[in-house]
Amino acid sequence: MPLFTGYGSGLSTLVTTSWLAWRSRVSLAGKLVVLCALSPLGLSEALAAAPATPSSPQSVALWYADNPPLAELSQFHWSVLEPAHVDRKAVAFLRAQGSQPFAYLSVGEFAGDTAALEQGALDGAASPVRNQAWNSQVMRLTSPLWRQHLLRRAAELREQGFSGLFLDTLDSFQLLPGPEREAERIALRDFLAELKRKESGLQLFFNRGFEVLPELPGVAAAVAVESIHAGWDAANRAYRSVPQGDRDWLEAHLAPLRAQGVPLVAIDYLPPERREEARKLATRLRAEGFVPFVTVPDLDYLGVSSIEVQPRRIALIHDPREGPFEQGGGHRYLGGLLEYLGFRVDYLAVDQLPARPASGLYAGAVLWMTGGPPANSAAFNQWLTARLDEQVPLAIFAGLPIDNDGLLKRMGLRRVAQPMRGKAELVGYDAETLGHFEAPLRLRTRALPALTVLEEGAEALLTLADGEGRQYVPVAVGAWGGMALSPYLLEDGLERSRWILDPFAFLQRALRLPVFPRPDGTTENGRRIATVHIDGDGFVSRAEVVGTPYAGTQVLDDFIKPYPYLTSVSVIEGEVGPRGMYPHLARELEPIAREIFAEPKVEVATHTYSHPFFWQPKRAAQREGLEAQYGFKMAIPGYDKIDFAREVAGSAAYINERLTTPDKPVKMIFWSGDAMPDEATIKLAYANGLANVNGGNTILTKAYPSVSGLYPLFRPTAGGLHYYAPVINENLYTNLWEGPYYGFRDVIDTFELTDAPRRLRGLHLYYHFYSGTKQASIRVMHQIYSFLDQQQPLSLWMSDYITRLHGLYQASLARRSDGSWQVRGLDGLRTLRLDPAQGWPDLLRSSGVAGVRDLPQGRYLHLSDDRAHLVLRDSRDPRPALEEANTPLTAWRYDSAERVRFSFAGQLPLDFSVRATGSCRVEIGGKVFPGTRQQQLWRFKLPMTRVRDAQLVCR
Repeated sequence: MPLFTGYGSGLSTLVTTSWLAWRSRVSLAGKLVVLCALSPLGLSEALAAAPATPSSPQSVALWYADNPPLAELSQFHWSVLEPAHVDRKAVAFLRAQGSQPFAYLSVGEFAGDTAALEQGALDGAASPVRNQAWNSQVMRLTSPLWRQHLLRRAAELREQGFSGLFLDTLDSFQLLPGPEREAERIALRDFLAELKRKESGLQLFFNRGFEVLPELPGVAAAVAVESIHAGWDAANRAYRSVPQGDRDWLEAHLAPLRAQGVPLVAIDYLPPERREEARKLATRLRAEGFVPFVTVPDLDYLGVSSIEVQPRRIALIHDPREGPFEQGGGHRYLGGLLEYLGFRVDYLAVDQLPARPASGLYAGAVLWMTGGPPANSAAFNQWLTARLDEQVPLAIFAGLPIDNDGLLKRMGLRRVAQPMRGKAELVGYDAETLGHFEAPLRLRTRALPALTVLEEGAEALLTLADGEGRQYVPVAVGAWGGMALSPYLLEDGLERSRWILDPFAFLQRALRLPVFPRPDGTTENGRRIATVHIDGDGFVSRAEVVGTPYAGTQVLDDFIKPYPYLTSVSVIEGEVGPRGMYPHLARELEPIAREIFAEPKVEVATHTYSHPFFWQPKRAAQREGLEAQYGFKMAIPGYDKIDFAREVAGSAAYINERLTTPDKPVKMIFWSGDAMPDEATIKLAYANGLANVNGGNTILTKAYPSVSGLYPLFRPTAGGLHYYAPVINENLYTNLWEGPYYGFRDVIDTFELTDAPRRLRGLHLYYHFYSGTKQASIRVMHQIYSFLDQQQPLSLWMSDYITRLHGLYQASLARRSDGSWQVRGLDGLRTLRLDPAQGWPDLLRSSGVAGVRDLPQGRYLHLSDDRAHLVLRDSRDPRPALEEANTPLTAWRYDSAERVRFSFAGQLPLDFSVRATGSCRVEIGGKVFPGTRQQQLWRFKLPMTRVRDAQLVCR
């Protein structure tokens, strides 16, 4: 076959198929992204030093863009990344999740101009040939200068933690004049052998390299080839079908590799809107002996491999002109509901929407914008059009931000010529979606959008008509998604709102939400999670009881010691310390704090130095009508301006030095005041090793039972996640501590209303020390603790609960080709909630799965690890299974159908139950512990708080 014709050889291939190389070079223009060549060494010596080829990749993904979705990429056995877009922490995360991260490296070309070459002192290694298609310089592998840089770069990537290198531009030497090619080919061969010998810990993943592969047995861990059936024509920027002749040519080169057992990875290209076709193509490629990855040319898309990631993100679009996203209705009213439904919410500003595809990563996009079309409405409409093309469903709430009639027509909508006037009539509505959830459906015409549906375009869920017969539709669904516009969204009251719309039913219908195992942060080991955390306010106050003890003493003796709950406690340095407002009392207050922190059930936190009431004071000062009743902080003498480093790091250092011991340091910061720090302050907390919590106002009571009172759990920022308090403290229940002081009893309402009919929250008791000062509040606190006792929850310190929440935010799921589920990125989270229609776990075929508890709120699956493989079956598995436990599970492994090895690690005596048909016992260190039978459950109460490698035997 002539040199520059055919499928895989020569210039035509470089121009039309080497998109992998071009993308990375473009993204790193002006930077050195190279491998270096081989110092002279015998080829046989290099190969003899190379270890055996590792096991084949089971699935592969390539992502070259910035902001790689690490949790989702961790699902793939091998993931190829642009190293400039990930740091050591990201690489370590992927490896911890079982994914092998590969760094993209260009071997034969340099992505930069002459000036960049000179800056890198590489101009002496450059050939005179430029690859004009990709605007890059072809380099000489025969150059000693180039070889030094190549090996140095490989070593740097190894040090960064990468498992291997994805080697691209291996055939670029063919662009050189004919007489030079053989010497460069030999140099390439020798370099790859030397690289394998010197970097034996790195797996080498070749992109083609047919010219040298026959002479490098055992060097390539895998070989990638592009465009087996579906390709990309870079010159014409078009997708194309690959002719059979090209495949025949390629197969001639692949046959020897197949004979050697070299894993072959096929990278094919289809647009995002043809994802169903991509699934079929991936199946076909697997049948042909490839590890598939069907993606897009830009490699910024979660394509389909031997697995397919289940999209678990929702893009919630907000308009910055309406204020920060946390002040918007989308965050306030929908964030918590979407989290319950199993989704991570990414809050995206409408003027900064990413251009890359959304399908494969996002299950849908939600719009909550009340100010009309954004400033750049044309760009926004293009973004929406792209999502419609990809079949990513849209849900539009509150206002309609679309001003393009063509786009509305595509959605089956059209404008009505004039707003509704005069007499209005309710023509019809969908009773499953409107009027029965919380607020009744009443006729509302104020600010009614002048919008209706086209025939056969969209389905109206609510239709009104005016006296002239014009119809108006504020709520509708269609193939594209759905819209629910004011005034038929929320009924506003004096203090609370109520949903007119059933948001769960509407979200399900509009976004066509799939059924999948949903990560759940409310429950663990079948028990509702309980946390107790205390803000330091009021520590110095006196309790109105006999002896008038300080509130700190009262809370310790009345609440912390008597009740069996792990408690996270904070103090305010400015309240208890010698450099605060009451230096004369420090000698009395500090010993109380030390006694509290020494209590085994207590973990240590800070509530800052001066208790800032506004964490973004400049923004707060601009609020209209702001009444800073207490100023911006405590009035500590000599401390005139808030120093956030002093508030965060300084207060933690004070507690560590004077109030606690080195083996029990400060773990968390409980934000004070408005609890709304900016990203820099959140980053400061993380930099000082402090997890964070507080903010949000989740409160549901019998007087105001609406789920509009459910705040989200997360506020994502560039500085890290801000975790809201899962349930708000007694301040809101007692009218800002103005009374009634028994008002906190209504938190029991919140606990009950967030457990039925849906378990939306765990049992999260959050209060201040001043709750130990009033007779009424003390009585109520005992009632609340007694209620917790009745629930038999699983108690966690707040810092441990935060690891569960981090898993709830980060977790990813993927479907294997056999229909089973892979779960990754759970961090501390150990629960998935199943829809009953999904069936039951197959305990022997799954891994990391310990059992399941069926409750009215859902089927709660217990996991024993941060990674799991879930196989489902139609009926309950009869093998012994964990039903519920009061302590975190750390291991559960089936040795046989009758014997299980398990471990628990907690701070309270172990109490757990297993479901089994036979008789069960527990063996620990040669000692047998019998259980108590309760129908099909065996309950074990053990005196220890931790057990390791115990055995459950059921016969």
